[in-house]
Amino acid sequence: MIRLKHLLTEATIDTAIYWAKTFQADLGLTPEAASAMAANIQHESEFLPHRIQGSGVKTGTLSDSGDLGYSWAQWTYPARKQAYRDHVLNKFKVDIKKKPATNMHAYSFLKNEINNHPGFDFDVFKKSKDINAATEDFVTNYEQAGKPMLKQRQAIAREILNKIKPKSKQTAVKQTTNINKSVTHIVKSGDTLSELAEKYKITIQQLKQINGLTSDNIKIGQKLYVQLTKPVPNKKPVSTTPKQTIKDNPWDDMF
Repeated sequence: MIRLKHLLTEATIDTAIYWAKTFQADLGLTPEAASAMAANIQHESEFLPHRIQGSGVKTGTLSDSGDLGYSWAQWTYPARKQAYRDHVLNKFKVDIKKKPATNMHAYSFLKNEINNHPGFDFDVFKKSKDINAATEDFVTNYEQAGKPMLKQRQAIAREILNKIKPKSKQTAVKQTTNINKSVTHIVKSGDTLSELAEKYKITIQQLKQINGLTSDNIKIGQKLYVQLTKPVPNKKPVSTTPKQTIKDNPWDDMF
């Protein structure tokens, strides 16, 4: 997967995975919905509960944020900031205008808001199986971001989902795959293996296999094979002629 500055880095992925798994277990979300929620918060604040909107990483209290966004969702509307302060003050007896918010404060407010936020149907969201739609639903109807940068949020969500969703069991009979070398794709900015797999009707694992990839990382300008010929079972055919010698499939040792 291409890693742009807005996507997960090795330094932040563990935090995003932790919270996605927490959302899934605690809130009863599908892996897709949990990944979408985590991706949006990751994009906004990198899960820094006392982060103040702006370039670089600035942190502080709610008062320090002034008119800028604050906390997980980078709230800018005065009414939502006040609701956040009131919630923390009532539940934790802490005034976040005087003390920086914590993850406990941010998560508690999130859980309260998602069930009571006008325009956001949490019961529908939590059952979502479409990672892109879930990401758009959360940023549009819950966060209500002014500049959502949706494609980048969706790319982060897919990356998180790839880490938390159980891998499907492999089939008992392994297969080698012949490559159709006449069909290729040159990687562009924003391309990911998951999007290419969907576009060319191929699995991510097959894409990685036929291109010799050991991870999901791809580079701009990289040439990828994206189409297969008919799969051939990785097994020697059984001869019915006693003295006939069957040669190994020439593709057997390719991967």
